[in-house]
Amino acid sequence: MNNQMRREKLYEILENADRPITGIELSKTLDVTRQIIVGDVAILRSSGKPILSTARGYQLQGDRKSTRL
Repeated sequence: MNNQMRREKLYEILENADRPITGIELSKTLDVTRQIIVGDVAILRSSGKPILSTARGYQLQGDRKSTRL
């Protein structure tokens, strides 16, 4: 999987998530280090993707279902 494909998959995971997803979970799913995930999230954000970092993990901005307790 190349970098662009990985970023697309990462965003797809967040779109389909019903809760925040941690960097560790994403790194295991995508078979990369957590630091690669941090970088990918920064690149996605700079391209205009509405990704939030929370204490519970990453989620899309305005995704109300992910903020339930």
